[in-house]
Amino acid sequence: MIIIQHTYTTHTEVTFDQDFRMPLVGTMDDIAECVCDEMVKHKFTHADVCDAGTGEVLMIIDRSL
Repeated sequence: MIIIQHTYTTHTEVTFDQDFRMPLVGTMDDIAECVCDEMVKHKFTHADVCDAGTGEVLMIIDRSL
């Protein structure tokens, strides 16, 4: 078993399906969970999670239908 815990939070901007943007703050685990919930809720298929300050891509999430 491997358990990973993030001890820091970061400010991000999430872009869903290249047209809907949403700011999020939290640990990477919290952000991933929230993004997945939003993807299912709104039927998005792709999300880019970027650092709000630098624009660096931190996470890419794809969902198959």
